[in-house]
Amino acid sequence: MSSYPISHAVVPAHAQITSTYSLLHLLRPADDSVLHLPATNPKLIEEVVDRVGSGTTGWAIEQSRLLLAELAEEPYARFDRRSSSETRLVEAIALWVALRLSGVRAITGLLSAELTDAIRERIADNTTVDLLLRYVRAAHASFTCELFESAEAMIPTEDQPAVMRSISADLFEGMETLSAAVAEKFAAERDRWFAGSVGERFELVSAILQGKPVDTRKALRRLRYDLTLHHVALVLWQDEITPDSGRELETTALRLLDQVGCSSMLLLPVGPGRVWAWGGRATDRPGELRRSDKPVELPAHIHVASGLPGDGVAGFQRSHQQAITAERVGRGTEPGPSGLCDYGDLELVILLGNDTEATGDFVRRELGPLAADNRSMAALRETVRCLLDNERAVAITAKHLHVAKNTVVYRVKKAEQLLGQSLREDHLRLHLALYLAERLGSSVLAKQAPSTGTGLENSIRAVSS
Repeated sequence: MSSYPISHAVVPAHAQITSTYSLLHLLRPADDSVLHLPATNPKLIEEVVDRVGSGTTGWAIEQSRLLLAELAEEPYARFDRRSSSETRLVEAIALWVALRLSGVRAITGLLSAELTDAIRERIADNTTVDLLLRYVRAAHASFTCELFESAEAMIPTEDQPAVMRSISADLFEGMETLSAAVAEKFAAERDRWFAGSVGERFELVSAILQGKPVDTRKALRRLRYDLTLHHVALVLWQDEITPDSGRELETTALRLLDQVGCSSMLLLPVGPGRVWAWGGRATDRPGELRRSDKPVELPAHIHVASGLPGDGVAGFQRSHQQAITAERVGRGTEPGPSGLCDYGDLELVILLGNDTEATGDFVRRELGPLAADNRSMAALRETVRCLLDNERAVAITAKHLHVAKNTVVYRVKKAEQLLGQSLREDHLRLHLALYLAERLGSSVLAKQAPSTGTGLENSIRAVSS
């Protein structure tokens, strides 16, 4: 039985609005779209919106993202340092702040479940309770500062001391409740995780991935998988956890590893709705999913990231790290047609796209008007990129895009007109800029289209529809 209170019902609205409650409803995010990109359960978001409104909920989510960037000690967290469970945990803490300041005194059922799932995933990443509580303390300090500044800007001077005292008391009590919950959940989940054989296998695999010395014969007996093989690694996850999540993920992993010719397989659950997988071959390397003769078919709710094939223990480690990196980068890029996040496909983005600001500057500088974030320019970019992919073969490009050859020629001429140069000039930089624009999408494109004239814009739209 849990020692901290959990409310399973939505708390009724205040009969009388306090000054703190009034301040809470004046808060708004700088970017309204953040409310549509939550990391936590959408049902939890709905619960918080019902309680405090969409403005305050969006503000809390936005503040959680800013706090994550601050904790990463960078203006923006790098691709390979982002963690889905970390984002979910900090966002859940931020949502608790909004609920607590609105008068909710007990952790709700949905919030409790979200904390449990996030902590369970963090345990799979070898986290500690001290690190989890660090997030709570950092959120306490960050939100106290932000709310004090908001009070100074929005509340009459004579009312500010009372409002700030109320904020301070509410947040202190709320974070004490949350800290107790986090510590209790961590202890319970850690005991559950390491009580069974999964925990023992996970500890061994973690040691191997960290580069610790390993006896491959002993590892074979414990894992029933030969580390001396040629390997390829996968990471599979689901957005929504169901009772059959583990079985679905394992079935998908086995099918995909068989598809690239693996004869031995190792599957390791590492949290709710998440599996690490390796496949091995004795004679030569497994194939790559992106180059498979069969299309990669995934259920709509399952995602897969894949590393490159490698040899022996070093290949086991490297392919897994590549899959992890591909997952993290893939979450922030435009998805491919199959939904597969393949390291080989994303390698240029990984190597060149870590500095988002510099990458965006390069794309916009190289593409000029073609970098505008709208459907017309997207059609031109796709056509030019496909043409360069196929060594300027108009017929092949037209077939690939399912358009007439005259349409390809027309679009290419329009693109050259906008670029102010022939596609034969410095095409390597142009090709790279088009590739990055395709994979990174709006994050590197121009927010507004440069003025190119109404007639030109309409003519482009006509051939792209």
